[in-house]
Amino acid sequence: MKALRAKWYAEVLLLIAGYLAFGLARAAVDRGEPAATTNSLRVQRLEQVLHLAIERPLNQAIAAHPPAIWLTGCFYRLSVLAVPAVLIWLHLARRDRYDGLRNVLIVMMLLDVLLVWLYPQAPPRFTLPGIVDYMATYDILGGAASRVPSPGVNLLAAMPSMHVAWTTWCACAVWSALRHRARWLAWLYPVLTSFVVLVTGHHYVLDVVAGVALVAVAIGLSRAGSRCVRRFRSRGSVARPESGAWRSPRPQQPAGRTPSPPPHRGSSDHRPPSPGP
Repeated sequence: MKALRAKWYAEVLLLIAGYLAFGLARAAVDRGEPAATTNSLRVQRLEQVLHLAIERPLNQAIAAHPPAIWLTGCFYRLSVLAVPAVLIWLHLARRDRYDGLRNVLIVMMLLDVLLVWLYPQAPPRFTLPGIVDYMATYDILGGAASRVPSPGVNLLAAMPSMHVAWTTWCACAVWSALRHRARWLAWLYPVLTSFVVLVTGHHYVLDVVAGVALVAVAIGLSRAGSRCVRRFRSRGSVARPESGAWRSPRPQQPAGRTPSPPPHRGSSDHRPPSPGP
C-alpha cells in the first residue's frame, strides 16, 4: 500500500512539474507581437474567404446581457480544472485507461509548444475590430490581468485553442472509459467550450478546429509510440528465449555419465538370447 501511495504522489508531482514546464516553454517561444499580429490578420482574411468569420457577431450578441458575460467568463476561467479531475478519476476508477490517456495529454502539450513557436498568433480580442474583451473589461476572476504581459505567460499563443484541446481530451477520456449511453453527453463539453472561446474573443474558429485536430494527432502519435514500444519489447523477449521465469530448467545429467538413448517401443519383448557356456 505504501508503495502504491508513493507511486501516486510521484505521478502527481510529475504532472504538476510537466504542466509548469509546459507554461514556461510556451512563454519561452514567444516570438513577439509583430509576428503574432501578422498571423492573426492572416487568419481573419482566411476566415472571411471561407465564410467562417463569426467571432464578432457572437461577441456582440451578449454585450447587453451581463449575466451571460459573467457565465461565459467564469466558464472560460474554470473549464481547465476538468483536466486534473478527469486524470484523478481515471487513476482511481479506470486504471487500465490512465496511462494511455495521460500519454496523449503529454503529446498534446509537446505539439502545442512546437506549433506556438512555428505560428505565433494574437487572439481576436487583441486584433479584431469590434471585439469586446469581456474578461478584462469586467475583471472576471482576475481577468483584468489577461492583457498584461507577465513572466511565464504567452498572450500571443491563440493557435491552437488549448481550452478546446483540453476539453476535447476530457470528452475522449470519459467517452472511452464509460460504456453506457450517457458517455455521449461528454461531447457537449468541448462544444460549449468552443462557443465560449469564440464569444469571449479568445480564439478564432480556425483556432478551435486546430485544437480538435491537435487532440486527434496526439492520439495517433501516442498509439503509434505504444505499438513501437510493445514491438521493441517483444523482439527483446524473442532474442532472449532462455530468460524469464516461465521457462523450467532442463534436468542435468550427473557428471561422467552420458544419457542413454530412449528404448524403442517393443524392444523389451525381443531381447537377444544370452550366449551359452
